[in-house]
Amino acid sequence: MEKPHYKNWIPVKLVTAVLIAALALLLGARLLVETSAALGFVLLLLAFAVLFLGLYLLRARTALDDSGGGVQGKVLDDVLRHLAKTGWDGRGKALDIGCGSGAMSVKLAKKYPHALVTGLDFWGKGWDYSQKLCEDNARAEGVSARVAFRQGDAAKMPFMDGLFDAAVSNFVFHEVRSQPDKHALVLEALRVLRPGGAFAFQDVFFNRRMYGDIEAFVAALKPHVSEIHFVDTRKPDYAPGFLNTRMVLGNMGLIWGRK
Repeated sequence: MEKPHYKNWIPVKLVTAVLIAALALLLGARLLVETSAALGFVLLLLAFAVLFLGLYLLRARTALDDSGGGVQGKVLDDVLRHLAKTGWDGRGKALDIGCGSGAMSVKLAKKYPHALVTGLDFWGKGWDYSQKLCEDNARAEGVSARVAFRQGDAAKMPFMDGLFDAAVSNFVFHEVRSQPDKHALVLEALRVLRPGGAFAFQDVFFNRRMYGDIEAFVAALKPHVSEIHFVDTRKPDYAPGFLNTRMVLGNMGLIWGRK
């Protein structure tokens, strides 16, 4: 029986690259210590720091993975739990912005059996995702008849205004390089929602470099929606404490409501 394969948010190639870098630094430190003990010692400290990072990423990857701690799926479930708070009845068209390997799109289709779901992603080269992978996962989960996937940029989506009845997104907006103005990016997500359409967007909203003051950010969105709420989703009870770092779950927050 075909099984879905949802990629990890921490790519194995990233973990491998960090560990290889640590090994290279260790070898360099060993060579340098013979000619310059001080420089070799500094390089050795750097090597251990990089090694620690690599081991942390490996541990975090295991906790996130569906075959490990399953935290990835629980994060997505929380997004859908807040979408349900909007009162959306699950009928009509729903959009998953930045669908990756299709996990959220599939969950959305399974939770709302009367919805037609579209997953949008750029599927950049830096990730292990693809449209085919999404389609294979939807087929394996038995929802391919109601789920379609399309390539596109979240900063300028190929959809007409008000096309969708609901929209979700998870850990995507901060990755969109084509639109550094995150306020404009969220407005683009709202553009494709019909008036009264439901939304639940989770991202690293506590990253002040990207979003500034989150209360001011949400306040600026209020004129464009009929209902909006912000939830601090850091330190969730379903995730081990070591994931609550800025590299993983330590900056996440969730905006939900109705357009």
